[in-house]
Amino acid sequence: MEAAITVLYQASQLMLIAAVVLILYRFSRGTSVFDRVVAFETIGLAVVGYLLLESNATTARLYTDAALGLALFSVVGTIFLAYFLGRGEFPDE
Repeated sequence: MEAAITVLYQASQLMLIAAVVLILYRFSRGTSVFDRVVAFETIGLAVVGYLLLESNATTARLYTDAALGLALFSVVGTIFLAYFLGRGEFPDE
């Protein structure tokens, strides 16, 4: 049973790495700024997924707290960028 859990853990890590590589490709080839914002948000969510995976593997609460904080700031930052990009202006320009 322990070997199966180790294999699943490593497979999950590889899938997250593959997802980040594909997201970085999309980030570099994005046709608009909105595509790049969505790609940046998705990278943040992949990092949150990795932190939660590490939290489960090591039973350390620090990873869970870091994942929660990163998810919160990532979503708030994306909402901020989407709002001001949609309006076409930034404060203090």
